Amino acid sequence: EDLVVDDVHNHLGYPFLNVGERCNIAGSIKFKKLMMAGEYGTAMDIAKAQVEDGAHVIDINVDDGMLDGLAAMQKFVKIAVTEPEI
Repeated sequence: EDLVVDDVHNHLGYPFLNVGERCNIAGSIKFKKLMMAGEYGTAMDIAKAQVEDGAHVIDINVDDGMLDGLAAMQKFVKIAVTEPEI
């Protein structure tokens, strides 16, 4: 499905895309702790909250030396696409 943002404008009249950036191990200690503990459902609540607060897209980063980033990303994204609120 294509993402269409031409009907969303900022206060200057320019097209605007709000990116939720709290699903990022490097930028959110809370998200990192949840992902490291395998608490994907609770980590998904962070993504839901960002969407509820107006995010159009979610920036997901699970790159950490102590975590299998590929497996974590696959699992998190699979959960995310099944959530109707995200």
